[in-house]
Amino acid sequence: MKHIYPKFYDKFKCTAGKCPDSCCKDWDIEVDDRAQEFYESAGGEFGKKLKRLTEIDGDGDRIFVSQNGKCPFWNDKRLCDIYINLGEEHLCDTCKKFPRITQNYSVFAEHMLSFACPEAARLMLSEKNAFARYETRLDTVTEDFDCDLMRFLLKARKITFEIFGDGSLDFSSRLKLALQFNSSVQDLLCSESYDSGLLKKPGINNCGSSEGGDCKFIFSLHKKLDIMSGKWRDLLDKTERSADLPSIHGSFDDEFSVTAQYYLYRYYLTALDRLDVLSTIKRIVCCCVVVGKAEDYLSSVNGGISFEERTRLLQRYSKEVEHSYENSEMLEEEFFTNPDFSTENLMKILD
Repeated sequence: MKHIYPKFYDKFKCTAGKCPDSCCKDWDIEVDDRAQEFYESAGGEFGKKLKRLTEIDGDGDRIFVSQNGKCPFWNDKRLCDIYINLGEEHLCDTCKKFPRITQNYSVFAEHMLSFACPEAARLMLSEKNAFARYETRLDTVTEDFDCDLMRFLLKARKITFEIFGDGSLDFSSRLKLALQFNSSVQDLLCSESYDSGLLKKPGINNCGSSEGGDCKFIFSLHKKLDIMSGKWRDLLDKTERSADLPSIHGSFDDEFSVTAQYYLYRYYLTALDRLDVLSTIKRIVCCCVVVGKAEDYLSSVNGGISFEERTRLLQRYSKEVEHSYENSEMLEEEFFTNPDFSTENLMKILD
């Protein structure tokens, strides 16, 4: 099997107690069977604590009992007591793997870091041409999926990648081009025309002009999602008040370009099963509108916003929105059924 890694992947190292956020708070941490079997055998006071603070949740998953919104084994020094007492090898799979993400397509696997991790987000946004080596080709035949469809999606993703990487355009124009191009890709998918030769990068003059429009529907959707942090809900409330128009300024172009490419490599090939490429682009629109307006608000309050603060905004968005099955289902349902999320309307609101 061929394994594909972005250039920054091997540079990642957990910053542990120095992390400005933590994967040890806000989330429920699922405990796999292998780890649980060892925890059941652990003796002493720490073994008793492990047994006492593990439970089965409403979904039937085994999790650590959250205490004040954080893992009960995350200590006052912001370090992991399981790591300290039992060693790294006895962390549950969730903790051992995060923020690493592997997407296995049987004949090749793509590896990624999650934007929800502050250090991973910093690496992606700091690395020049972060995804330059990240290109996949299907050089073999498999019975696990339709190879013509996979080749079609890989080429469509490559063209979309090139659109978002085009530094001669402001990010808003790139986003409109990506919407337009993937609308045509979606039409081909719906007609089951998986001919890669039909895929052509759209011209700059074809992206259309914005008419302007209210984008509060994007904030209304995000406020219906599963929100972990009261601070995040408060920020959504404050930014929604000025969301008559989206705000995607040129000063954020580089960060948004990297964010868009991250979304492409994390979600685009899910179209292999769903036959839907537009949801990935609509995710990018949502992220950039919400974060762009949040940047506006924080800049007005603080007299500007630093690179570190921009990174934290993108990281927080990922942590709040991405790592929830329920959130993903709600987003995709809205993308399919709410006319506000039509390609035509999203093209209209982007300025």
